[in-house]
Parts: sequence; structure tokens; C-alpha cells
Amino acid sequence: MNDGGGCKAVIEPSYRHHWKPPEGEELLTRGRVSFATGAAGRVEGRRWFRDTERRDIQAELAGWPAGPGYRRRSWFDRVVWDGVVAVFALLLTLVFGLLGGSPAQPDGLGRSEDPENEEKDFPVLWAAPGTIARTLPWQLDPARRPDTDITELALTDRRLLVLGGLKDPREPWEEVLWETDLSTVAAVERRPFSVGKRDFRITFTDGSWCRLASLEGESLLRPLTAG
Repeated sequence: MNDGGGCKAVIEPSYRHHWKPPEGEELLTRGRVSFATGAAGRVEGRRWFRDTERRDIQAELAGWPAGPGYRRRSWFDRVVWDGVVAVFALLLTLVFGLLGGSPAQPDGLGRSEDPENEEKDFPVLWAAPGTIARTLPWQLDPARRPDTDITELALTDRRLLVLGGLKDPREPWEEVLWETDLSTVAAVERRPFSVGKRDFRITFTDGSWCRLASLEGESLLRPLTAG
């Protein structure tokens, strides 16, 4: 078991250039990521931050600003929502039928491999006190992060890092928000039960984990999950 000693939150001075690893360290891949978002039933559009007893730990995460509180949709909410979606889909079908085309069909989510954490609940952080996942930066949460900012995951031959920057390409400012040695990463696994099959989970050697969504698709997921 690792006590998380190889992991540290880092706030570097602001600098206006694209981040590059130091000489002797090789960048393997990098791409935009955020905490994932629920896609099914009662958890659609939601995410939670949990300890191993499934308690909400948002207020315990050091330095995190307040964020939105979510509740799971009730059975009644789900029935009403399904009805709205069905009516909307029917209207789209009728409109495209009159126009001689066909509406685009979203990819099906398929069967969940982990219904406790994908359908009944949707934790994107699973972390006991003192574990590595609790050190992840709040900027990964799109509900907390300013609309002008982005977050990227960078993988080198030595470290895993979270970078923060600006969306505006004319302002190539970036900073390291978080990093951990690769020795603290136990596994990176795809989570296909997600919109576009873009979710993945990083499990650390202390048993804590996070669920992120790749905004770069295969260009990020393939190197991360290789081997």
C-alpha cells in the first residue's frame, strides 16, 4: 500500500507558455479532461464525491470552493423525464419524416459493468481520508471551474499531471495544478458505460480512484490505457 507520499498538489507561479516536461522526462500524451457526468436514469447530468462509506465529502476536500448539490432523480422524476424525451423524439421523427431525412441516433449506453456506481450512484471521486484521490484539484469539476478555463491530463514516463489553462488560444498560459509519480497509479481503465464511451477511471495504489471524461477521445485514451 502506498501512503500517497509520492503525490502532491502543486501551485506553480503563473507563466505564459505551454507546459513541457523538464529535460530527461518524456511526454507520452496529454489532452483535455474533466470529472465525468452521469448518463443513465437517476444520475443523468450528476456527479458525486464520496468516501468508502458513500458519504458526500465535498466539504472535506482541502481548498475546494462550494459547488452544486445533486440528488438522485426519484422514480417520479424519471417517469416524467422519460415522457418528455419520448415526446421530443417522436416530434423529431415526424419532422425529419416530412423533410425526407432521419434524425441522428445517439450511441446506446449498453449494459453497465458497475451499476452501483453508474446507475444507482455516480461517484467521480472515491476516497478515504488521507488518500491520493482527495488531493485532486477542484478545477477538474466543470461545475466549479470558470467557463474560460480548461483542464488537461498529461502523462509522462515518470508522472501523471493535471494542467490548468485558458480556452483562448491567444493566451497560452498553463500551470501544473497537481501531479503524482507513476508508481502511485495502479490502473487506468476505460468505462464504456458513458456518452461516446469516453469515460475512464484512474485507480491509485491506496485504493482511491477518480472517474474522468476524455474530451480528446482515442488520442488520449489509447496511450493512457495501453498495457
